[in-house]
Order: sequence, then structure tokens, then C-alpha cells
Amino acid sequence: MDIAALLNDKSIKSTDKREQIANAIRAGEISVKDIRTAGFDEKKTGIILEAMESVSRDNSDVVDIEWLSYAEAYISSSSNSLKREAARVVGNIAGLFPDSLDDSIKMLIENTKNDGTVVRWGSAYALGRIILIPKYADSELFDVLTDLAERETESGVKNQYLGGLKKAKKLKK
Repeated sequence: MDIAALLNDKSIKSTDKREQIANAIRAGEISVKDIRTAGFDEKKTGIILEAMESVSRDNSDVVDIEWLSYAEAYISSSSNSLKREAARVVGNIAGLFPDSLDDSIKMLIENTKNDGTVVRWGSAYALGRIILIPKYADSELFDVLTDLAERETESGVKNQYLGGLKKAKKLKK
């Protein structure tokens, strides 16, 4: 698949582009290395991250460490939508790479201070999944997320923390 041609085709809706890219990733026609070397603008990168998020939710067999690296590159983006999608990808794949999450965790915690609800929600989503990894359930991250949940005013964001913390409490030693 020629991902650049697809993304540049103005006759195809963004949602259809996302689905075609997701299907190509699932089929092994596109890799993150292919995506990384092409270098796309913010809008096209957003479509790619949305496709990766979709795939990472239910097709972890196609995910490798490059996915984490690619997503981490956008967690600190100037674009709130890229931050959100990158965080969702990290949240979906965190359990596959428990020993490689330190940088992601730092950036996600930084994003919890963002004014944008979508950024905080994405960070809470990812952190709420990371805390379910036994290594983190019984670490200082549990207390950090507890504090974040207490301070969060948006119920949707707060519920992402609380859901993860409730499950993680059962994993604590």
C-alpha cells in the first residue's frame, strides 16, 4: 500500500483512510518503520495514530517496540489531538513492554497538567492501564495516580484513574 498516496487522496474521507491504514497494518502491508520514514504533517499523523490505536486495541500480535517509540514521539507534541492518540496507543500496548515505559510515564504525567480535557483523558487512560501491570501496581505510581484522581475535576478523566486504581489495588502485595 502506498500510504502517502492514500493520505493525499482528497476524494477519500479521513475515517476511510484510517480504516484502510488499520487494515493494511493488520495485514502486515505497512509497518511503523514505513510510517516513520515517510514523515507526515500533523493531520496525516493524526490519522495514522488513530489507525494504530484501533489496531492496538485488539491486534497486539502485530505490535512491536517500534510502536511504543513512535507513540512516545507524539506524547509531547504541540498538538492536543496527537498527544491524545499517542497516549491511547501507549495505554493499549503498555502491557507488552512493561520494562520500557519510564519515558512514557514521565511524559504522560506531565500531560496530566494540560488544560485540554482530551489530553488529560488520554493520559489518564494510558496511566490507568499502566498501573495494572504488576510492576507498577505496587510502586509509587499508585500514589501518584491516587493524587491525580483526587485533584481531577472532570469526571470522565477521574474515572479513568479510578478504574485502573481499583483493579490495581487487588494486585498490590
